[in-house]
Parts: sequence; structure tokens; C-alpha cells
Amino acid sequence: MKILNSVTKNLTAKRLADNFIALLSLQFINYVLPLFLIPYLIQTLGMEGFGIYAFVFAIATYGTKFSDYGFDLSATYHISLHKDKPNKINEIFSSVLFIKFILAIIFLVFLTLAIFFIDKLYLYKELLFLSYGMFLGNIFLPLWFFQGIEKMRFIMYLNGFLKLSLFVLILLFVKEKTDLAILFMLHSIASLMVGFLGLYLALKYFKVKLSKPSKEQIYFYLKDGWYIFTSKIAVEFYSTSSTIIVGFFVSPLILGYYAISVKIMAAIGNLFDPINRVVYPYLVGVYQTSNDNFVSRNKQLSLVILTIMIPISLLVFIFAENILQIVTGKEIIAPLNLYLLKVTALMLIVFPYGGQLTNMMVTIKETKRLNKILFIAALLNVLLAPPLLSYFGVVGMIWLNAFIAYFLIFSKLFYIYKKVQHQEDID
Repeated sequence: MKILNSVTKNLTAKRLADNFIALLSLQFINYVLPLFLIPYLIQTLGMEGFGIYAFVFAIATYGTKFSDYGFDLSATYHISLHKDKPNKINEIFSSVLFIKFILAIIFLVFLTLAIFFIDKLYLYKELLFLSYGMFLGNIFLPLWFFQGIEKMRFIMYLNGFLKLSLFVLILLFVKEKTDLAILFMLHSIASLMVGFLGLYLALKYFKVKLSKPSKEQIYFYLKDGWYIFTSKIAVEFYSTSSTIIVGFFVSPLILGYYAISVKIMAAIGNLFDPINRVVYPYLVGVYQTSNDNFVSRNKQLSLVILTIMIPISLLVFIFAENILQIVTGKEIIAPLNLYLLKVTALMLIVFPYGGQLTNMMVTIKETKRLNKILFIAALLNVLLAPPLLSYFGVVGMIWLNAFIAYFLIFSKLFYIYKKVQHQEDID
């Protein structure tokens, strides 16, 4: 029995290590590789053009998150529990794909109406229409499926192909300030290609069979993912949508400064996302057998994150000017741009904890509490952002971002602690 347990642990460790390496490579491609494009885009489009690009890209990203419906957690959870049951996999896959398609159509309708009723959006209508392909392609890309069956390498291959091909295409075809339309067209084409490729791999390589989902099945997966979905939408109100909100109050130039700081934070902070994504299916299984082990493993993960993020945050703060010179390709950095990045460095310490604590709350079935926390954060952002931007400009917004980041971490920790203590009292 000891030999069998040892073999099982070794296989689990090997699988987790393999998935971690795959997702770490994916995060490098997703967040670090695009950083190499920033100097090129700034020099080609100008800082104002880059600001417009960030504004439209944020709206397209919001559409992608809307159609995701939180299936990266809820569908992944069900796939991981039933990965040895082909019929159940087919049911989950078909239902999720159908729901994502309907949600994408709904978003397209709302965005189209908004374009013709909101002057700021109408100003960039051509770019917004060209960006449609970004979230349409996301419908068909079943990353949640590959994560659920713990085949992370397929995620790496697909996203790697997307980002690398986009990287090359942008260098080849985006040459002037007037090429913003071409830039978004390339984004859409690449997303659609990878989306269909991912769907093809799931259907052919893993033998998933599509079927017409029943009303009961659709209702179940909609209801099951509802609190995660609304939580994700709330997250977007203080993350992605912050760029959109800023875009309504400041010039494209200032928005460009803000977007650079946000992208640098995302590039560094999200490098730890592979750890959270790899261990999520594993910790779901751990929680089914032992609450104590679940808590212990998460404490170990938290310590690793803290040990790494404190020195990284300090380095970003100290060398902020040098980082901006490398990223923007400019020798002289605007004081405002430098200030924004230094404040952003303070958020880096807690940035990776967002994903870990969210996964914990989903695993311990505290999605209602999570939903409440995220909606409070979203409400704070929506209510406070306009007056802060009006009186303090983008500086007010960056400090609001920092406040909300820490509010979220401590709020999640509070509810997780309460649930764990309650579970220990029962045991």
C-alpha cells in the first residue's frame, strides 16, 4: 500500500509539474510577449493611438469575459469531476458551448446599440466592429475543457499559436498611425482561427461529441455558474472596465500612460496564474477528502507567493523609470507615467492572491459570499471613479485601484477564515 501511495503521489506531482510548466510558458506568451510589442505600437501608433487601442481592446476583452460566463471555474470543476465519463463530458461540453454562443450574441447586440447611442463609442465604431472577432473566436476555444482534463499543454499550444502569429502579423502589417483598423482586424482573424482549431482538437483528438442540450441541462449549467459569472462581471467593473471608464474622462495620451502601468502589472502579476490554475483541479480533489489538507496546501501556496512578490514589487518600484524606458522605448519618461507605475507596484504584492482566494471560495462553496464581495468592489469603483477622475484625474483612479485590490484580498480572507473555522468546529 505504501508503494502504491508513493507511486500515486509521484504521478500527481509529475502531472502538476508538467501542467505548471505548460501554463507558465502560456503566461509568458500571454503577458510578457505582448510587452515586447508595446514599444513598437507606441512608436508606430503614437502614445495617443496606443491609448485608443487600449480603450477599444478593453471593451473587446469585456465581451470575452461576458461570454465566458465563469466557465473557466464552473465548467472546469465539472469536467475535472467527470473526466472519466464520456457521456457526461459530452453533455457539459455541448451545454457550455451553446450558452457561450447565446451570450456572445447578446453582447454583440448590446454593444452595437451602445455604439449608436454613445458618442464616445460611435467615434471608434469602425474599430469596435472590427474587434467583434476577438470574442466570437473565444466562444469556440474550449480552454476550460483542457484545463478540466488537466491537459494544459494544449492550452499552451493554442494560445502560443495565437500570440506568436499575432506578434508576427502585427510587425508585418502595422506600420503607420492609421493602421489601428488593421491591428484589430488581425486580432479578430487570429482569435477566430485559434478558436476553431481548439474546437477541432476537442472534437477529433479527445472524441468529444456535440449534442443538442436539453432545457434542463442549459438551466443547470446557467444556474450553477451564475454566482461565478456575476462575480466575474463584477471583477471586470474594477479591472478591465477601469480602462474604459478612464477613457471617458481623460485624453488618449493620459489613457496610454494608465494602460502601460496596468499592462506591466498584469504581465508580472499574472505570471503566477499558472500555479493557481494548475492546482485548482488538484485542490478540488483534496478538499473532497480533507479540509485540513486543503487549508495546509493553500497556506503553503500563499507563503510561496508572498516570498516572491515582495521583492518583485520593490524592484518594480525602485526601477520604475528603467522599466518604462525599456517598455516604451523612450529615454525621457513623463512624471505622471512614472508615478502611475510606482503606485501600481504597491498592488503587485497582493495581485496573485486574487486568483488563489477566488478558487478557494469556489471550492468551499462560498460563491454567494464571493459574489457579494465582488459586487461591493464593483459598486465602489462605479460610484467613486467618476468624482475621483473629475477632481484628481488618473491619479485618483490608480489609488482607487490600489484600495479595491487590498479590500478584495482582506474581504475574501475574512470569509474563508470563517468558513474554515466553522468546518473545524463541525469536525
